[in-house]
Amino acid sequence: MKKGYIIVVNVIIMITILIFVILYSGYENRASYQRQIEHFENTTVTMEQVTENYLNSEQRICDVWAQYINSRQMTMEEAADFIRSSHVLENTSAHLIYVDTLSGLSTRPKQGTTDDYDVSYDRVGLLYDVGWIDRIGSSINITRAYTNPMNGEQSLAFCNLITLYDPDGKTPRDAVLLRVIPISVLEQKWVFPQIELANADLSMIDANGDYILKGYSFKNSSFFEFYNSYNPSDPETTGALFARITSSTGYITMTNSHGQECILAYTPISATSGWTLLGLVPAKDLTVDTENRLLFGVVSIGLLLLFVCDMFYMRTMNRRLKISAMEAESASRAKTDFLSTMSHDIRTPMNAIIGLTAITEKNLDDKEMTAQNLHKISLASNHLLTLINDILDISKVESGKFKLSPTTFSISETIENLVNISQPMIREKNIDFTLNTGHMEKEYFFADQLRLNQIYINILSNAIKYTQPGGRVSVDMREETSKEPGCVRLIYIVEDTGIGMSPEFMATMYEPFSRQIDSRVNSVQGTGLGLAITKRMVDLLGGVIECQSEQGKGTTFTIVLDIPVSDRQREDMKIDPTDNSDLKGMHILVAEDNDINWEIISYMLDSFGIIAERAENGRVCVDRIREAKEGDYDLIFMDVQMPEMNGLDATRAIRGFEDHRAASIPIIAMTADAFSENVTECLNAGMNGHIAKPIDAKLVVREIRRIKEEKRRS
Repeated sequence: MKKGYIIVVNVIIMITILIFVILYSGYENRASYQRQIEHFENTTVTMEQVTENYLNSEQRICDVWAQYINSRQMTMEEAADFIRSSHVLENTSAHLIYVDTLSGLSTRPKQGTTDDYDVSYDRVGLLYDVGWIDRIGSSINITRAYTNPMNGEQSLAFCNLITLYDPDGKTPRDAVLLRVIPISVLEQKWVFPQIELANADLSMIDANGDYILKGYSFKNSSFFEFYNSYNPSDPETTGALFARITSSTGYITMTNSHGQECILAYTPISATSGWTLLGLVPAKDLTVDTENRLLFGVVSIGLLLLFVCDMFYMRTMNRRLKISAMEAESASRAKTDFLSTMSHDIRTPMNAIIGLTAITEKNLDDKEMTAQNLHKISLASNHLLTLINDILDISKVESGKFKLSPTTFSISETIENLVNISQPMIREKNIDFTLNTGHMEKEYFFADQLRLNQIYINILSNAIKYTQPGGRVSVDMREETSKEPGCVRLIYIVEDTGIGMSPEFMATMYEPFSRQIDSRVNSVQGTGLGLAITKRMVDLLGGVIECQSEQGKGTTFTIVLDIPVSDRQREDMKIDPTDNSDLKGMHILVAEDNDINWEIISYMLDSFGIIAERAENGRVCVDRIREAKEGDYDLIFMDVQMPEMNGLDATRAIRGFEDHRAASIPIIAMTADAFSENVTECLNAGMNGHIAKPIDAKLVVREIRRIKEEKRRS
């Protein structure tokens, strides 16, 4: 009984679904057809906007030419020479025609010649009456399609009335300036989406229905004649229809010359008087047949299979849900572990910053100690910034997409940074620390200093962290001959008397989030990323990392890297002179919405004798530059994330100024967006450089001097 009831219920459900499919399929066909018509109508309106923008831009060019000619009392030859020098597109030309003789000059020679520039409009019929041409700049003055007398191409012409002078320079003559554009140029802008509307066609008509531009599907000498030829109706109805077509936006159904039902979309061209854009497409191209002959069989079989297999499917889904839940729980646990233990790498430089800050506060009167501690805090802060970038960029490290940024640097600075970062932890644990660099001859190298710092600091901080108070940590850095041309082999050895590592842990120690489990260091926090990142950095630098360890006795890490030697001498490394008097008196506009950031950069620039002025957002910055006089500002420091208008849009707006002096002012990004893709985005927007926050005064000075040097060279 139960089984029969289930069968009856399923049969009823199947019949109901099939009936619904039939009804819904018909409804969807009608709705889809209507949506396609609306889409075609909107596409035609879009084509009108494209056409309008094009007509406006071409008329503006003609207006500029006419204004210039009228302001200079030019002869026809002088005007032609001026326009030839202004041409950009090879397929356009200009004709200068006297109103009284309908003859004149073309800026391009007659087809088949190289020196025949004479042109006559006596037989063209466009300029018998020039009363339709409005004054310059008041409207679009465009002709209908006509045959260019110079090359026989079907063309349109944008016109303006001008005054030319006879060669004596005293006798003015009325003339018409025509900017002649081949119709093929406009047709290139009339491109429907070919996949959806492969058979669609466009035409342009005037208020009388005469074609201005004629598409292939449009027949007869005028559109109204075309419509009446294949869509007979009474004069009153067609008159009302034609009035609607030439004055509003919409669509109608009509029959074309092949007897096909078509959709005609129409919309007026607002840039011209009485012109209308028409779009014609066969109705079958807009019909989306959602029916499928196999629909009923597939639905029936599907329902039957669903009835038979539902239990199996539910079991499968339950099993997948359990697996997904376990994966989600694992991912959540990994995230929680990461967030709860990520203080390892961050606390190393933070410990130096906090500790040195506390020491400095207690010894403010000791200027020498204060200066030294501030220098050490600066080094630790830079390293902290590097660590934050690494944590945010760990996915790139894992995917192998991480890129190195080699620069020239001093190995002495690297060693100093290594010592300063580690000293607070060493003092806290009372560890016997030794550093041997006796076999170092070269000082300046060319490599990624930040990654090299990260490798050395990660290994040393691990040694200190896992060494008990009173233990010993030693660092040996030496230089050997490299087999690689132009390189030196740097060997970095860190030895400690810490807890050591088990063979089992050593097999997986380079995997992310791996940490040695030991009751003596369970309270030590860390991300477990240190060795993983170090191993990948060493691999990227083409080096080798080796480890020997024994539980209870200690660990020795050896890192071997072949580093290119810089060809710059010690005296070449003095990039920035200590005397900044050359910067005094400069005027810099700073676009910065954050008050504290403005205070910092303002104080920094003021210390160099630079006059800084603030713009609270990008829009204010654009307005200041637009209104500025020559010499008001030497360059702009531009933040990126700002209200009202961001730095990228502000830069693009400035670069778009017509005033070349204002448009070419140097712009330096000064932003917290420090990744390579952000730098690229700033440069693509038109900026001249990039400084990442937190702001380094040395980098600021270096960028300013670079801009000054580029100005001097140009």
